[in-house]
Amino acid sequence: MKTHTILGGLLAPAVLVLIGGCSEGPAPKAEAAATGPDDLAHMDLTVSKAYGAAMEKAGLDEGQRNVVQAMAHQQAVAVICAGFTVNKARFEDEMNIIYYDDKGKMLEVDSEALHLRERQVMMGFGMMFGAQLAIAASDEQAFCEHADVERNAGDAKHLILEPRKTG
Repeated sequence: MKTHTILGGLLAPAVLVLIGGCSEGPAPKAEAAATGPDDLAHMDLTVSKAYGAAMEKAGLDEGQRNVVQAMAHQQAVAVICAGFTVNKARFEDEMNIIYYDDKGKMLEVDSEALHLRERQVMMGFGMMFGAQLAIAASDEQAFCEHADVERNAGDAKHLILEPRKTG
């Protein structure tokens, strides 16, 4: 599968910018009563619906949308949770899915259309990344515990988190 470096070139700085905003340390602890499970579910569903519509407009099929969403989630995990890092090469490989159609054939579009698609995907990535940061802020410990389960799941698809370091 041919890979592109355009997205990697755009995505890496964008992720760093997003992460840079979080470099002052973890978010302040939210009051447990302030954001309950119903609020978090509503937040996630609302963002997911807007994200899905935007990514459908960008021409991403459901599988591609799911991959971008998974990448945004795992990037948020790496920012929020101690001991988590992203394998950058795997991240780029996974994100390259946006350059292919639903049959796995490389898109045949001009550079302007390709850049538009990349910008649209970055917007969607940012939406999902921000939503994950907000959800994590409500209960950072639970968010990170769940991320550890995800990272260690043997059947996890599109996993870009590095394995837990031992020793």
